[in-house]
Amino acid sequence: MNNPKFHSIKIWEASLANRAESTKENYSKYFGGFLKWAGLTPDQLREMKWEEDQAGKPWERSQVENLLRQYLKSLDGYSCNTQRCAFTAVRSFFEANGVPLNLKRQDRPSGCAFGSKTLDPEEIRKLKNAAEYLRDKALIMFLKDSGVRLSDAAKLRWVNLKDYNDGFMGFEIQTQKKKTKARGFVGPETTEILKIYKRKRMEGTQKLPPEENIEEHPVFALFSDPTKRLRPAYMSDVIGGIISLAAIEGATPHGLRKFWEQNVHVENVAYQKQLNGRALTEVERAYFWKETQELFEIYRDNYRNLRVEKQDFKDVEERLRREYETEIRALRERTEALERKNLELKNRLNSFTLSGDQMQELLKRIEKLEKQAKG
Repeated sequence: MNNPKFHSIKIWEASLANRAESTKENYSKYFGGFLKWAGLTPDQLREMKWEEDQAGKPWERSQVENLLRQYLKSLDGYSCNTQRCAFTAVRSFFEANGVPLNLKRQDRPSGCAFGSKTLDPEEIRKLKNAAEYLRDKALIMFLKDSGVRLSDAAKLRWVNLKDYNDGFMGFEIQTQKKKTKARGFVGPETTEILKIYKRKRMEGTQKLPPEENIEEHPVFALFSDPTKRLRPAYMSDVIGGIISLAAIEGATPHGLRKFWEQNVHVENVAYQKQLNGRALTEVERAYFWKETQELFEIYRDNYRNLRVEKQDFKDVEERLRREYETEIRALRERTEALERKNLELKNRLNSFTLSGDQMQELLKRIEKLEKQAKG
């Protein structure tokens, strides 16, 4: 971190205690750039913001915010990730010191608006591998598989997740933006991580006891209090930091949603809307409404397009072996039973012999039966 002799830096460091070391280093670097540009110490900046907040006139309360806006303007030409990290680091410092900046959505660095880039499978793998915490890996994969907005993922509770066949999970939630129902799904690549993540929370950690009544808790929760959900803005910052660590230029959290939209191929866009919670028109609702099971079949058929993990032949062979293990065992048992029966018949035939008189008697009986049949 920056010079720890400053009281404001000590407070900031304490607030970042549960963050990854790489995150702390990035924040220190980008905040240090802002200090150098402004020509002020951390304590001077904090004092300036506190004095502004005491001002009676609203227009006298934005000097520090304007400093940050000017600094971000000076970063024009730098990558989107550099601008985003600088913005996040400076904001984090003031929030930790109890004097949060009065910023708006449009204050985010220009060029970093959501949706600027569609992530590809390799980039999503990089994101997952760069995430230090299991929760963040699960969040990245959930967004990739479900196509929902951050604000909707933030509302999800464990009780909303239902098991489906073949390693899939489904969920139903009311979307935050459009107030419509999303009936979405996630596939095996995500459910495997979710189950491990849930089990770890139920077991507890050195700092936190095992979670009770976890079904009512948010899936994506604060480390410090697992009963409280991550806010969408915080989710965005977390993924933005991971994007920086993975060095993926031009990427944003919205790129995961765009990946989903481009890889779920449907006959009508209304089916996509029902899966990830976009509002239907009256015509779509009347003519293209699908039952949940029908949506699951559409999603399952598309899941091969959403897979990002590489699978070699041995992995595929092992997966197929597990899927058809019961059928293979039944077929093997039936084959063994037929082989035993065949051997038994052979043994009986080998032991079956007739004398000459018995053979003559048998031929006479056959001849007699043939005459009766003709008569």
